[in-house]
Amino acid sequence: MVPIGGTVIMKTGAADMDHVDIIDTVYQAAARSELWPNALCSIVDYVGAVGGNIVYQSPDGRGSFLIPGRMRDDLNTLYLRRYTSNPYARAFEKVKPGEIAIGNTLIDAEAVRHSAFYADICEPQDIFNQLFLPHASLHERGGIGGVALFLSRRQDEHVAEAAARLKLLSPHLTRAIDLSFQMSRIARAPELSQRLIDAIADAAVLIDGRGAILLLNKAAEALIRRADGIFLSRSERPSLAAHISESSLRLATAVHQALMIANGEDTPFEGALSISRPSGLPPYLVMVTPLAPAAVSIWDAVDGGARVLIHIVDPEAKTRRQAQQLQRIFGLTEAETRVAALIGSGMNLPEIAQALGISSNTVKTHTGRCFGKTGVRSQAALARLIASIPIAERQAPPPVRTDGKSLPRES
Repeated sequence: MVPIGGTVIMKTGAADMDHVDIIDTVYQAAARSELWPNALCSIVDYVGAVGGNIVYQSPDGRGSFLIPGRMRDDLNTLYLRRYTSNPYARAFEKVKPGEIAIGNTLIDAEAVRHSAFYADICEPQDIFNQLFLPHASLHERGGIGGVALFLSRRQDEHVAEAAARLKLLSPHLTRAIDLSFQMSRIARAPELSQRLIDAIADAAVLIDGRGAILLLNKAAEALIRRADGIFLSRSERPSLAAHISESSLRLATAVHQALMIANGEDTPFEGALSISRPSGLPPYLVMVTPLAPAAVSIWDAVDGGARVLIHIVDPEAKTRRQAQQLQRIFGLTEAETRVAALIGSGMNLPEIAQALGISSNTVKTHTGRCFGKTGVRSQAALARLIASIPIAERQAPPPVRTDGKSLPRES
């Protein structure tokens, strides 16, 4: 993988390559994304240009990238930092995918040549004009993206011929970029991501680069269905929110900061928080972790890869599973088990009465019976006993018959 903004300068014989050779180079890059800079160098020479990029500029600037072909690394970085909103880019936004745009026919080229953008980016790289081929998967996501080729003043004398050559390549470039997306999805193996988060006992949620939910494990699905403190917001896109506005703001801020870090930005980050629950049960403990972009994909900024992991621990649920073990060992009733679980989670008797909707006397009765059956004499001792019980492994899936149907479990 070539780092975003990294320049690979490779001598190619593209000037001597025929149309078939160039197409072969393009499809090799589709299969192996690290070959795109080399393919771009070949396209640059074949068309008759000084350099080129595959570019994506996101609406908010985060996630923008350049895949360069014979372009200066320092100026790529400067471009992404300061000059993405330049006259060429604004003009190219209106070009339909598949069409070839000649930059100087769409802008006031003379005015641009007196701008800081031209002095800082174009002039040092001998860029006098630009050709642009928008790509639908990059260009129609609220930003701008496609293949850009840069011509010198001398090469601009043959701009029509250069545009015609790029037009011949355009169907293959479009397919090759789409194939890169497909290969990226295969390499990321989303079914593996699902299996990995399903293996986490607590609730786990994967968030994509837009802040939307990408995957949920079964524990997270169950937690959201309970709607006790955390729920699924669908205002703009599926995302996590909290019932208490202050907690919801903290969660959104933590996800936003994690996305910035995942995109390589340096920002303060507090990834741990608690979220209170309307039921009065112990609050959720939430950890938000930024994920590095997948090394095999140059398209992560636009292709929905997982960028943030949200891990939600429900202390009461863990204690409840331990209390269920206690129930089996000491023969507690369902009512006694519910009370024992809440004692184990740290709640006092009035809080338990409120959470369960029963009287304090009933809670005291159940607590006394728990003491009698387990042999302890205090709430603290009962809580310690529950905490000492290992949680049973999740039940394995039922055995499968050769006809594909599940066999009944043994009782």
